[in-house]
Amino acid sequence: MDAAGLRKRLTQNLLDEINDVQFPSVTMMNRVESTLGTREDLADYIEVLVKKVEATRFPSISMLNRLDGLLDQLDQVEQQQELEAAQSDGGGAE
Repeated sequence: MDAAGLRKRLTQNLLDEINDVQFPSVTMMNRVESTLGTREDLADYIEVLVKKVEATRFPSISMLNRLDGLLDQLDQVEQQQELEAAQSDGGGAE
């Protein structure tokens, strides 16, 4: 298996661990966040954390702050993709 495949496998393992524990470690979350490569990866990760927040009556402020930052990132990625799609649709027509 190549490095990218092994990295994806490790990231998936950490993501599974984050999903399984009630209070994931900041270190694990930071490591996963540093490897998210696609909009889909980011959205899937956010979904895992949103479920954690929904599962508790009093979510931690740090988790909510983390989610705010991740949602901002997702917004930026989606806006960039929309811009690129619009540019490729109208590409060069002046």
